[in-house]
Amino acid sequence: MRCVTGSRRRHLEAGLERTHVGFADRGPGATSETKDTCSMIDAPSQFQTPKPRRLIQPIMIVPAVLALVTIVSITTYVMNAGSDKTHAVSAPVATPTASPPPRFDPDAGAALPRNRVVAFYAVPDAAVTGPAHELTGAMLARLRQQASVYQRLDPAHPVLAGIDLVVSVPDRKPGPAGTYSHHVPAATIDEYVEFCRKNNLLLFLDLNFGWSDPVAELNFFRPYLKLPFVHVAVDPEWMFPRHNGVPGVNLSNVRAADLNPLISAVARMPKEYQVPRKMFMIHQYRPDGDDLPDPYNPGAAIIADKRNLINDSRVDVVIHVDSVGGWPGDIEMKTGQYAKWVDQGMQRFQNFRYGGFKIFYQLESKNKLMTEEQVMALQPAPMVITYGN
Repeated sequence: MRCVTGSRRRHLEAGLERTHVGFADRGPGATSETKDTCSMIDAPSQFQTPKPRRLIQPIMIVPAVLALVTIVSITTYVMNAGSDKTHAVSAPVATPTASPPPRFDPDAGAALPRNRVVAFYAVPDAAVTGPAHELTGAMLARLRQQASVYQRLDPAHPVLAGIDLVVSVPDRKPGPAGTYSHHVPAATIDEYVEFCRKNNLLLFLDLNFGWSDPVAELNFFRPYLKLPFVHVAVDPEWMFPRHNGVPGVNLSNVRAADLNPLISAVARMPKEYQVPRKMFMIHQYRPDGDDLPDPYNPGAAIIADKRNLINDSRVDVVIHVDSVGGWPGDIEMKTGQYAKWVDQGMQRFQNFRYGGFKIFYQLESKNKLMTEEQVMALQPAPMVITYGN
């Protein structure tokens, strides 16, 4: 019986060692060893009564086979379970495809061409210049009331109210920097910015330059232009890039080459700052020189070559007629100026798409203030209308 027990142990060990290949694949060595050992047990002895072999072999083999079958079954179960876990861990997991970022559209939220702009003009704290010289509830109510008139006249174009604020003020003296201009204090500009933000108004930063480098002047106010509701206006009447005159003393004459770098810089801002397309308003007080024998004569033209203004669809250029009336016949004069400087210029040069017009409440009421209906009768109807004093 000790030999039987030893043989069973060797069967168990052989089964454990060969679990991966199966019990039936045991090598001949193991079979021979078992067979020899069992032959020693089963050999007849002269002192024993011979027993039939057929009774002994089932007793020895059946328990061993049952034990090995049990072990193989358990081992196979464990291996299959482990394999299932491995597959569960290593199975590829579908990764959601990231949605592409929305494409930037500068037209979304742009003021023009869907809307019309009505703005009050002013130099801060200078009442003579315009109604927006101070920020009050009365001024805001008056601005909104004025805007509502144009809204009724043309419901197809919602009116956006705003302020045209001079932030680069021309001077008759050179000043510390020798630029014949100075900046409105930052704290004051901040008040206007916050006022416009709070009341959902547009804000034009109006640059008058003097002798200042035009691009450097624009860049000085660039932090404000990162805001979506802030736009640019320039007044060539006070602009002397060649240092050949004094603001308020001499007449100015500028060229397209002086304005184009500004137009291009503003055109790039929507993409740079991810804001809607901006307006670039050019005030025109006197004729352009495209048909004159001497277009660079300040006494004859304010813009020497308007035909050469850059045409850039990334910015909304507005030619804004801001000549001053206040005498009999002034309405007819200003109507004719708009027809020539805006309507004809737009068709001839095709480098700007919008017209603007300015009314002076106090100066022009000395004769007869132009009505909103008369302003809207201009062709094409002005898309930016400003009011000064």
